Amino acid sequence: MATDFTPTSHKAINQVHRLKDRARYDTESIHAILDNNLLAHVGFTLPPGAADEDDWPFVMPMCYGRIEDIVYLHGYVSGRMMKALASEERPKVCITVSQVDALIVAMSPFHNSMNYKSAVVFGHGRLVESPEEKDRALAAITNQPFRHADRWNDSRPPNSIDLKSTKVIAVQIERASAKMRTGGVSDDILDKEDPELLKKHYSGIIPMKTVFGAPEPTAYNIADTPAYLLPDAMNKEN
Repeated sequence: MATDFTPTSHKAINQVHRLKDRARYDTESIHAILDNNLLAHVGFTLPPGAADEDDWPFVMPMCYGRIEDIVYLHGYVSGRMMKALASEERPKVCITVSQVDALIVAMSPFHNSMNYKSAVVFGHGRLVESPEEKDRALAAITNQPFRHADRWNDSRPPNSIDLKSTKVIAVQIERASAKMRTGGVSDDILDKEDPELLKKHYSGIIPMKTVFGAPEPTAYNIADTPAYLLPDAMNKEN
């Protein structure tokens, strides 16, 4: 498993060019962002000759799971993205994951910002064909939202129809970067020294956090609610 993705050239695809002090290339930072979030946006292009109107690039929101330096995706066997990423050409894939921690509200809208964490990873799609790897990948995707709880093994095992109708794609992280902002408002010095502006325009931070609520069982549920689904467990930091 790689420990660092620091670019070796300023032309590298994962080189952060703007606000370089916010960039991180270590796997600890990148993995933490992947592991603490639920939704990825997956960018790819269809292979040449695909029966689509145009060769538009696609970016699709997807659930995901990570095992070491591999990000796993899954979908319906005949879905457009699954077919594209499973092709023998092993198409290039770009995956982004981000979270917003606060809104930064400045006196000037040009200094508004966000405190955030984001990761961008690059790799090539590979169809998972080994039943053992497919099982591990589906478990990782299933367990991703549950703070390391094993929901996969606390669910009905998949049957043959489930498995035959689902493709799993592995994306080995070949290059990656993270970018994050923390801190306060960066108002202009002159604005901060202007009494009229200070009276008229608010400046500050609005913290933001995703919080899981209490589980709401189905009308037909008769099973006890697992402890790992309760708010104390679901809202625990990884």
